[in-house]
Amino acid sequence: MRSLRFLLARLAPPAALLLGLGLLVGCGHPASDKECQEIVERIATLEIEKTAGSSDSKTVGEQVDETKKALATNTLKDCVGKRITERAMACVHAAKSSQQIVDDCFK
Repeated sequence: MRSLRFLLARLAPPAALLLGLGLLVGCGHPASDKECQEIVERIATLEIEKTAGSSDSKTVGEQVDETKKALATNTLKDCVGKRITERAMACVHAAKSSQQIVDDCFK
């Protein structure tokens, strides 16, 4: 449980910056619940793999699910309906780090 708290603390700044600034810029369409969940899942996966140094899909998957549940209320509330482009979503899927998502995908 301590590692989950640590992870949530690490994810909060990138997720807040991403959702607070990035989704408001550009053309595109209103972000769906599914797209917002994909963004949160991708950021969580990249951070968990970085922190844990593991790419074991079962372990990472369990931690991603826990993280998504913990972040769901605020993150999805701040994301769903904000403007997003196909280019931004493609960038999220291709990103190698959560910082890359924040720095490159929503500017």
